[in-house]
Amino acid sequence: KSAMRAMELELARSMKGLRIDGHPAPCYLSYLLRTREGFRIWGRYGTVFDSDPIRSTTLHVDLRVGSYRSDQTLDGRLDSDKDDPHWHDWCDGPQNLDPFAIRYTLWRLTQARHREAIQDYYDKKKASLDERLVEDAPSLRKGRPDRIEASIGRLRGTQVEAEAFVARASTHFKKYPRIEDPYVQFKEVVQTRVQVNSEGARSIAQERFFEVYVFGEMLAPDGIAQVSSKTFYVRNANELPDDATMEHAVDAIYRDLCELTEAPSMEPHAGPALFDGTASGVLFHEAIGHRLEGKRILPEGIDIFDDPSLARFAGHSLYGHYTVDDEGTPAQRVHLVQDGVLRRFLTSRNGIPGQGSSNGHGRVTYRREVMARMANLIVAPRNPVSRADLEQAWMQEVDDQDQPFGVLVASAESGETATSSDAYDFQAFQITPTAVYTVDPRRHGRPVGPVARDRTATLHRHAPPTLDPEAPAPRLTSTTGVRAGRVPSGRRRRLWGVGRRPWCCGRRPGACRGSAGCRAPSAWRGHRRGRSLPKRGDGCRRRASPGSR
Repeated sequence: KSAMRAMELELARSMKGLRIDGHPAPCYLSYLLRTREGFRIWGRYGTVFDSDPIRSTTLHVDLRVGSYRSDQTLDGRLDSDKDDPHWHDWCDGPQNLDPFAIRYTLWRLTQARHREAIQDYYDKKKASLDERLVEDAPSLRKGRPDRIEASIGRLRGTQVEAEAFVARASTHFKKYPRIEDPYVQFKEVVQTRVQVNSEGARSIAQERFFEVYVFGEMLAPDGIAQVSSKTFYVRNANELPDDATMEHAVDAIYRDLCELTEAPSMEPHAGPALFDGTASGVLFHEAIGHRLEGKRILPEGIDIFDDPSLARFAGHSLYGHYTVDDEGTPAQRVHLVQDGVLRRFLTSRNGIPGQGSSNGHGRVTYRREVMARMANLIVAPRNPVSRADLEQAWMQEVDDQDQPFGVLVASAESGETATSSDAYDFQAFQITPTAVYTVDPRRHGRPVGPVARDRTATLHRHAPPTLDPEAPAPRLTSTTGVRAGRVPSGRRRRLWGVGRRPWCCGRRPGACRGSAGCRAPSAWRGHRRGRSLPKRGDGCRRRASPGSR
């Protein structure tokens, strides 16, 4: 409450004081304060190797000058990647939420954003003299003065309890000496968001996230290190895996590694492919989901909606659930595709031609601008078929194309896509398969080694959509990351991940260079697989242990 009061006072002072004769005045101002509290623990062989607290406070200011119809922004800020703008220096707030310190930091951040907004406003004016700027929609949609306050809680568990869990779970790796560098990581984070704006909207929201990651590696006879992992993403402490589930996870990782180290490498192949649970979720996320942040259409018979207000699905909590977005708009279900026809986009308050007000998907991450992002993306076929019928149609396609086998992509991890017209890095989208099988028409399947990513993957024919009503729905939850940063979303990055890690720290090859954002605690893994090692620089946490993974 005291933090919100400090934000309200500073917002009122800024709206009154940020007026310069002869220059456009602010028409909209929004403050967002986000705190994260928790801990991250990892260990192996029954011993905790690292136990670190998580505690941070970040601030975001959205300031518009001019008018709602035409402010300083272009194209919804999709191309707003400036090199280290000055306001980045003031995005970190006080951890103790001292009201005076909050007001001081907001003052400096607002001042920097105001200078940038004035400059951008005149740059936009100059650009309009050289080219015709298409403005079929207002730069910013007006919002409602909603007031939403959620109950605020604390961490459910203690760091000591989490350390005991990691020790017990990692003990199971002692049964398998062939597994190299195994570890179990546990993370609990409580995120609290406070938002106020000049329209009178006020909101306090809190989200709780739990993550358990189990990892193992095994050296194949050809010298290639294969990896396997399992991740549990839950929102409630009572859904965390118990000791028996963790033992089963370690056993399954060992079986997967043994299977993969003996599997032959797969040569380049073009033919019918069937995407199973997790892999199909990643496919829809990359090929469809991000384009609903821009544009895309589907074959008939498929409905898609995104619903951040959905807390549970098929008996499980969803990672993408929230009650109010980062612009103070209540979360709501959006029917994006109906019978294959695109009906709406995911929207923030940035204006989109043909779209109305925000549908509660405006989200922001550290040092980024607000943009529409996925939350819980649900794909619902209108006429689902059974798995047996789908496999029969798949094998018929294999015969029709006179192929020796079809490819079953059983699992996949994070992918990459581009939605802008000037994207030259790759032509469509790509994902990283982690469990792939070749299946011949006699239903004889065998695993294959790591499969290269196809930068020009296309679907020439669409098999009947399937979600067997009798089968449990696949749960795909993780975080999604594009230029706007990373936010929780309803998909799982990997299930029984079998195969190479995509890159040392999750970035494209050559994009790391040991920068402050490098997330490569074990970059030597990429080096062992023939990939270049990132240069060690300030902020690069490359080391032999996976503590910061």
